[in-house]
Amino acid sequence: MKIDWKRNLLISWVGCFFTGASFSLVMPFIPLYIEELGAPESQIELFSGLAISVTAFAAAIIAPVWGNLADQKGRRLMMIRAAAGMTVTMGSLAFVPNVYWLLIMRFFTGILSGYIPNATALIASQVPREKAVGRLGHWLQEPSQGI
Repeated sequence: MKIDWKRNLLISWVGCFFTGASFSLVMPFIPLYIEELGAPESQIELFSGLAISVTAFAAAIIAPVWGNLADQKGRRLMMIRAAAGMTVTMGSLAFVPNVYWLLIMRFFTGILSGYIPNATALIASQVPREKAVGRLGHWLQEPSQGI
């Protein structure tokens, strides 16, 4: 079966764009949202730092598990798992009743993350070797142009 790496690259790029955008666009508004949730003014910075860092902490702890599972079950399945999981957890942030639930959902966002590393690994394994450098975004030129 021939792998359509160009289609997979496009789908992975779109997914990585939305994943990165969702993480980046949420960050500046977390302190405002925490204030809106009724946290004491003196603790907004604390809860903001926790809400941002708990996601990275959870992702760092669980990443080896997801990586091992991706090696066993497939990267595409792990990309679907991460996309679905993060859609639910990021979407649920709009409905949390207080800052503690925000922290819990941000933790689960980190637990269920892993789309971008899996997308990168999937494309790296599918793109023809002579086009890999340019397609993976490390360089703007093709390898044949002197890189």
